[in-house]
Amino acid sequence: MKTGMSLNTYDIELDTDVCDPYNNAEMTITLTVGFKQINPAGGAAKGTYHDYGDPTEPSRKITKWTVGSWELWKRNFVTSAQKFWHGKFWLVNNFPEYEYEVKGVRYRPNIWCRFKLVGGDIDKVVANHTIDVVHLDPTETWFGSHSTLYDSKDTNLVQKGTNSGGKPIMQRAHVHEIGHLLGMDHVDVGKPNCPPLNTNAAACYGIVDVDKVSVMGEGMQIRAENAMPWRKAIRQLSGKGAVTSQTDWAAKLVRHYPRTPPEVLSNSAITVRPKR
Repeated sequence: MKTGMSLNTYDIELDTDVCDPYNNAEMTITLTVGFKQINPAGGAAKGTYHDYGDPTEPSRKITKWTVGSWELWKRNFVTSAQKFWHGKFWLVNNFPEYEYEVKGVRYRPNIWCRFKLVGGDIDKVVANHTIDVVHLDPTETWFGSHSTLYDSKDTNLVQKGTNSGGKPIMQRAHVHEIGHLLGMDHVDVGKPNCPPLNTNAAACYGIVDVDKVSVMGEGMQIRAENAMPWRKAIRQLSGKGAVTSQTDWAAKLVRHYPRTPPEVLSNSAITVRPKR
């Protein structure tokens, strides 16, 4: 059976038809973004654009998008961001939901978290989000981006900070920003060091190494806490689970197989299931 819902931010689909003794239910979040070119004014080949789209911020040199560069950038953005977020989490099912029987044996599936990113020109897709994109001049090394304003170099791996030992922390900005579009905050939001009225402050990206290297900090590390959008989605679909609970639909970074009733009762974590 397939069930789902459409939200303003993304669509959700849960597929239980794929379940068997070795395969869990699959839940896919589909995020659709509409891309819009930002080109120099008046059709010029070159121009400038302000950081963050804010006229009070410094301006950077930009060039006009070509058909080829635009198509290549969109394809690279979609494929790399989808690969980063897809299939990284399994939610452990601690409720008698979606159980099924195979050859007289009952199983309780967990939830494998899938991600699909759909991107296209804003006039060709029904988008959850619109992203403006500037094409930076080759001489520019930095541009002030945010979740709905990107530059052509945001898919590159660049240094965003350093750890306590002075080693660089690298990040691809677009995977971080997709995290925001999925509903995630910076890693230190809610901690005393992060100003509640300015969650874009440097301290909100982490002040200790373990937080800085997070994808919602300055790095590329995925954590179990980054499964928040999928945990929220399964609570909405199933009607089960408390928002504040750390055990309801707990996220794991390794595959957890469907469980039989005895395995559920023993609270076993089935990460290996021999073929029968």
